[in-house]
Amino acid sequence: MSRLEVACRHRFDGGFELDCEFVVEQRTTALFGPSGAGKTSLLMMIAGLLRPDEGRIVWDGRVLADTAAGIWLRPEQRRLGVVFQDQRLFPHLSAEANLRFGEQRRGRRNPGGRRGARHDGERPPFDRIVEVLDLAGLLARRPETLSGGERQRLALGRALLSAPELLLLDEPVAAVDEPRRYTILRYFDRVVHEWDLPMLYVSHHRAEVQRLADWVIAVESGSVSEQGPPERVLGAGAVLAAGEAVNLMRLIHVEAAADGGWRAVLPGSGGELAVRLPAGASPPGDPTYVQFAASDVMLARGEIAGLSARNRLPGIVIELVPRAGRVFVALQVSGQRLWAEVTAGAAEDLALAPGAELTCLIKSAALRVVE
Repeated sequence: MSRLEVACRHRFDGGFELDCEFVVEQRTTALFGPSGAGKTSLLMMIAGLLRPDEGRIVWDGRVLADTAAGIWLRPEQRRLGVVFQDQRLFPHLSAEANLRFGEQRRGRRNPGGRRGARHDGERPPFDRIVEVLDLAGLLARRPETLSGGERQRLALGRALLSAPELLLLDEPVAAVDEPRRYTILRYFDRVVHEWDLPMLYVSHHRAEVQRLADWVIAVESGSVSEQGPPERVLGAGAVLAAGEAVNLMRLIHVEAAADGGWRAVLPGSGGELAVRLPAGASPPGDPTYVQFAASDVMLARGEIAGLSARNRLPGIVIELVPRAGRVFVALQVSGQRLWAEVTAGAAEDLALAPGAELTCLIKSAALRVVE
């Protein structure tokens, strides 16, 4: 497994100070935190687009930057692929010409030397990248005629064709409509698994990070506050700092129900959620995800009768986070973390505390299936 080592300090003109140090060895790593925390600045330093006051950056044993030793490789020398939120495509060129530019960059930066990607000899050519990213029908069109998701796939394809050793993604789906975000994330999954290509992914969106990352580095006010697997780092502090109350629960598979609806079967316990798949969603048997807000979860103790809520899942309280008259309650449900939001009075009435056994009630209309 390749290794990324980063230790950078920088003071910006406005007084903001960034001082971060971390080591990454996972396949897909997310830099997570609120806007203005310094995530994008870190990515720009790794890419060679921003020089820190002090710093050392090493990728796969190769020193990309060392201010003490006077080493600073130019972006084109680093063999990294960068995908920005605004895509930075050439508006006067067709989609195919934008892709071919990536191939030209690969040729310019690796003439007769080490190949751009560690497995470049195995890396598929232009046609395979077009196939994996579903770009065949877009090649003759210009970027201005493409949707946000199509432009993002095009930018990803161009980065891949430069044969990078590491992909750097800066809020890559922030400009994409909410329903399409998870469709784009599926393409990132394809890239990682198809070509064994590591990614460093910047986002302030918890659901995206939980969906994609193997490892999370939480950045707050210019420093690393925590790092670890998503289920640990994406706790209440990080969620509330990013201003989110959205939850993402992974499902093993989806089956057609006799009533024409759908049953989403949770892993482990065999519990089910009654949901309805949107048009074009994965066929039964494919992994999928269901998303809902913490405020859509009701909590109850003991036996429940006379309620219309069809989804009733047993859970155990693992964390309580008070905030402005509300309480965010983390529960362990079928091996996964589920968040509920209740009033402080309700939390007191239910005598909520770690270890308490409750029933989580979720209306079917509140559930949204995403891929």
